[in-house]
Amino acid sequence: MANAKKYQRFEQYLLRGKLCHNGFERWRYSFVGIGRTTGEERSFFIELYLVNPAVSPKEPVLAQKSRLSLSEADLQYALAGTDAAQNASAEIAVQPSYALVKAGVFGEQGKQLNAFFAANQLSWQKNEAAFVVADCAFGMEQVRGSVRVAPSEIREHPEMLCSSGVMDWSLRYEKVISTAPLYRKKGAVWIVGGAKATFAGTVHLDGEEFVVSSRKSSGYIDRSWGSALNPSVLHVSSSNLTSLITGKPLASSCFAMSGEFEGALKMYVNLEGEELRIRKDSVFDRITEIHDCSPMPPDADGEKLHWTVSVHRKRLVIDVDIFCKTAEMFVRDYEAPEGERRLLKVLGGGTGFGEIRIYKKRGKDLELLEHAHVADALCEYGQVETVGA
Repeated sequence: MANAKKYQRFEQYLLRGKLCHNGFERWRYSFVGIGRTTGEERSFFIELYLVNPAVSPKEPVLAQKSRLSLSEADLQYALAGTDAAQNASAEIAVQPSYALVKAGVFGEQGKQLNAFFAANQLSWQKNEAAFVVADCAFGMEQVRGSVRVAPSEIREHPEMLCSSGVMDWSLRYEKVISTAPLYRKKGAVWIVGGAKATFAGTVHLDGEEFVVSSRKSSGYIDRSWGSALNPSVLHVSSSNLTSLITGKPLASSCFAMSGEFEGALKMYVNLEGEELRIRKDSVFDRITEIHDCSPMPPDADGEKLHWTVSVHRKRLVIDVDIFCKTAEMFVRDYEAPEGERRLLKVLGGGTGFGEIRIYKKRGKDLELLEHAHVADALCEYGQVETVGA
């Protein structure tokens, strides 16, 4: 908790300077809730995505929406099929500009719900100590809000890139383990405000109530901003670890890794109070790492993706193997600040499982410091693509 207060200044950051015209900011909250009537565990997420707020501060602009400049004469050219029609139908380059609240649930029949607002609707409310847009509040210790998307909206506005449904939430949270920015360069930042966080409250999804308990919430919080989205994305994090050596839960342990940042991952591991940060801040840092995400051959549990990460730093070795069923994942879309129909398409899930091993090098041998089972892992893989070209 002390670290959370130390990095509190980042909680009140909003895009500024050049990033207001060409930049993004993304806040993310992830946690587990239990169905009140069914007892089913579901992994939820709530996000705020702010992009180019100064481009169109009073009206949300979606770059995926086709915007044509056609006069009456242009239309006649188009109907006649003349060469001028090609120029007439040229699409105007559009940058996205809005505040987006994205909320949803992973797992089978997972979904995401998007609500778009004008950028200037997002403001700091001192009396609530929170950033507020419509009925959604993102505070220092609580998040609340709702998103409603009707089926007719999806039919009329496919550029919303989401499902239909209704979700509301009222949650208090505590950042149990936080860390300094793991990437900070040229106005770009990735900071894990809650590598381990606890959430408590309720979520309603399409009429079903879910109870979120601090003991079982497996919470995670991070924030990132910059002038461009990473062209390639790999992320794995979890705070639900159990030692396979002692058989006991590792109540004060967690890890988070994300990238690519200039071709590499950044990582934070907290093993019962022992902190490890893998950042490679200078050319003198002796760090090597390999990472991959690949499909596994189908088995009795169906198809899965496999995340592998191996990091060597001086006398330390960290190996991570995480699996997630593809049936429990889906793609979330984020418009890139530059527009041009570029989307970051992220295949993600919140039900990842696997193992993490931490070794210490002793000469030519490796001493196993910890071998833990991982559950409730948030795992993602994706890249920026140009769509509709």
